[in-house]
Amino acid sequence: LSKLGDACARVEAGIERWLSEHDVVFAGHTIPFVLMPHFVSPGQERRVRHAVGSLLRVLDRFCDAYPDDERLRDELRLSDAEDALIRIDPGFSRPLRICRLDAFLQGYDVKFLEFNADSPAGIGYTDVLFEGLSEALELPRVASEFETSYTPMLPELVGTLLEAYCQLRGARPDLPERPRLALVDTPGSPSVPEFRIICAAARAAGLEALHATTDDLAYDGSVLRASGEPVHLVYRRALVEDLPEGDLIAAARDRRVAVVNPFRARVANNKKLFALLDDPRFRHLVEPREADVIRQTIPWTRVLRPGRTTYGDWTVDLLAFVSDNRERLVCKPASDYGGHGVALGIETEQAAWEALVSDHAEGGDFVVQEYVPVPEEMFPTVEDGHVQMRLKRFNINPFGIGGRYAGMITRISDRAVINVSDGGGLLPSVVGRHRRRLLAEEEPSPDAAASGDAEERHAPA
Repeated sequence: LSKLGDACARVEAGIERWLSEHDVVFAGHTIPFVLMPHFVSPGQERRVRHAVGSLLRVLDRFCDAYPDDERLRDELRLSDAEDALIRIDPGFSRPLRICRLDAFLQGYDVKFLEFNADSPAGIGYTDVLFEGLSEALELPRVASEFETSYTPMLPELVGTLLEAYCQLRGARPDLPERPRLALVDTPGSPSVPEFRIICAAARAAGLEALHATTDDLAYDGSVLRASGEPVHLVYRRALVEDLPEGDLIAAARDRRVAVVNPFRARVANNKKLFALLDDPRFRHLVEPREADVIRQTIPWTRVLRPGRTTYGDWTVDLLAFVSDNRERLVCKPASDYGGHGVALGIETEQAAWEALVSDHAEGGDFVVQEYVPVPEEMFPTVEDGHVQMRLKRFNINPFGIGGRYAGMITRISDRAVINVSDGGGLLPSVVGRHRRRLLAEEEPSPDAAASGDAEERHAPA
């Protein structure tokens, strides 16, 4: 990149124009990027792949358990409206069809911090961003020294949508063999360009597809229509809390439409689940090998409330422990998203921290989690027409689609709370191996090899 010299600014501007023309746009602006993907090693990807596969199985069990497990419902304490939606049988297995598992990656150590299970975004943007970078940046030295591969995720997305519909149609044979897909969000969504990307991928796979708002839907008790067109498969991008009671919910309840993600996936979106994954009361939902993955990849987490709990080998009064150990902890709203309301103890004054603990101790609406240091790497930025390497904070965002690892994106920021909607950048995650194997690799564990290698599908970069 440094050899591009004065051409860097021109290359960056050309990529930005290309991305704008190809709908890599959020809230009216081209999504921020840098002049390279984020490279991970094959060993790192194997670790992530194995962990994602294990966690998806566990999360699906928690989602399925919710309607009949009173203890789980008591812990999550959802609103009556949300509870009613989650109880709707989606008509197909594996409710967690699409999930983004946000994590920090330090070497081979993976720590998951949040599960975006309601309506995760970014799949379409990232596939097109990779295409744009690949076309614009010809780097012979990289190609000669490294083998690189990227996993396109749009085909997996379309595949799991169709699989869910086929399962629903098995019990509703009067539904058409080939569905019309509607991608549905609330009016005014900033992500409409990504919806166009996804609809184009669906059409390329042979589906009729359109994007619509919840205001465009009408249900007559038999057929759901979007903008007047009958639809039988909905890719839901509207968050549960934003859904109006009405046509989409009624059609889903009658199983006249397959809704992906189904409302039941909302269970896995609640951050209280991090505290329940190692709770002995829910051990029946976790297999022994999955419990090992949880211990390795999930930071210590508790629902913020009065009482005694364990921290390592200690038994502590939770509220006193949280107040006294601000710098090693993070407080988060259990149900919010986008980094809203997250308080990093290391960046919060003691008085404000104690006030937060006091305000939320009785409500059970916050979780407290062990702080995980934010990873940093050097990324190229264009300044005054030249490439400068700058230290950026980053997280990885592997996607689970259809119950398995499907690929990964990376988000970067100058801030500790990393979010594209708050000015962060988006990068495709690319697997890179030095042709002379100068990247130190460790052998995959037998579990990781068995879990991941059979499913691996890469497109050459």
